[in-house]
Amino acid sequence: MFVTTGPAQASANLVNPNQVYSYTVMQRDIERVVKQYPDLVSYESLGQTAYGRQLFAVKLGRGESVLFLNGSHHAREWMTSSLLMKMIDTYAEAYNSNSKIGDYNVRSLLDEVSIWIVPMVNPDGVTLSQQGTAGLPVSLAQTLRQYNGNSTNFTRWKANMQGIDLNRQYPASWNTIKNAAKYPSYQNYKGQKPGQAPEVQMMMDFTHKIDPEVTISYHSSGEIIFWHFNTLNSNLTRDKTMARALGNLTGYSLVTPEKNPSGGGYKDWFIQEYGRPGFTIEIANYAGESSVPLNQFNRIWSENKEVGLYSATQSYSLWLTKQTIQYLQQSMSLVGGTELYSKIGAQAGGVQLQPQKIHVIARKGDWYQVQANEGQGWIHPSPGKLTIIEEIKATAELKVSSPAYKYPDAFSPKVTVLAPQTVQVSGRWGTWLLASTPSGTWWIDGRKAELKWPIEDTGQNTATEVETSGGIQLEPVTTP
Repeated sequence: MFVTTGPAQASANLVNPNQVYSYTVMQRDIERVVKQYPDLVSYESLGQTAYGRQLFAVKLGRGESVLFLNGSHHAREWMTSSLLMKMIDTYAEAYNSNSKIGDYNVRSLLDEVSIWIVPMVNPDGVTLSQQGTAGLPVSLAQTLRQYNGNSTNFTRWKANMQGIDLNRQYPASWNTIKNAAKYPSYQNYKGQKPGQAPEVQMMMDFTHKIDPEVTISYHSSGEIIFWHFNTLNSNLTRDKTMARALGNLTGYSLVTPEKNPSGGGYKDWFIQEYGRPGFTIEIANYAGESSVPLNQFNRIWSENKEVGLYSATQSYSLWLTKQTIQYLQQSMSLVGGTELYSKIGAQAGGVQLQPQKIHVIARKGDWYQVQANEGQGWIHPSPGKLTIIEEIKATAELKVSSPAYKYPDAFSPKVTVLAPQTVQVSGRWGTWLLASTPSGTWWIDGRKAELKWPIEDTGQNTATEVETSGGIQLEPVTTP
């Protein structure tokens, strides 16, 4: 009836970056990664381009603080999309297997930070750059050839399919952009007004929605890092320190700030709008008006593998510093072993707390000040370990084999696998149920169970409420 199970093994290498990385391949890979890691990775569409392609945003991680990465503002720079997708795949697998990348504990970091990624800001342009005008209406193909200097070779194409350069479209010194084309073109046309391109408007709206602490826009090529745009003196030390760290990780050079920089880029707008660190990282040896050769990818990956992790640590630190203390004064259940520290941000020297009822005094960000049996201090519980358990009396029918967990989180240790059966339920937290089984009391995922509530009747019969995804229905049950 009960079978013990070891840690879940994830499939590695879901993303293959050693290919011409198209919009279609990216969409397939996003779906694969989300299916493999449904409790860690999710995605949404920010809307459609002028030619009907989706602008996909992928969320990796479970924290309240946010890092935002994006790629392929420019069509021929599609290797930045495969780099970001490789990053998602690699970080998700490391989280699932609870393994390190370099010196980074990926699981603890992604419990603190959510990394939002738009791998391909310009899917129309990428498709045109890779496939040319094949399959397009004759009139549109003719117009695009004119934008391309009457050439049928679109591998150099940077703009979207309206001939607008998306990284010259943001409202940051837009009126004074240098070297701008006067008409729609394969590159450098800034449009008639900032935010004209739907892709850019979606990016700005999404940025406002997720409120990131740090952003990185990936471009190619040149192995350089832009980090400054009319940056306030009060932010210079902070931003340059991060830029130097990114330079040390990648081996790329920092671009010297200009007194009157040409604007219009996402990084420019973000720094101007938020006053937070924003960076443009140009990968690869300079490739001129062409895409980066595939044989450079492995080196590029080794240079950038830890960029997202380093930037996530900085995002978390900036976010936590801004949080204010909230006084709670409430009783909660600590359902998994957790370290008790003397101060916020401590990494070592804590006292191990065992599962118990504790009094929560205050909260700052994702840290909690508590009074426990072992004393008073601060805890930084991972997801599912600190809960308010709703006491209930019900049964749950498991119609398929289901894992049982030590505490209510899909990444907590799995204790057993329960065969299909009916179990007694004594508590609930969110979608999780605290179930009594012959091997002990464990947590089960209520999304995989049918919860039934007994209702007393005045006669000889009772009824049972059955909680399903479609609501609650009553099942009559005759008592003997």
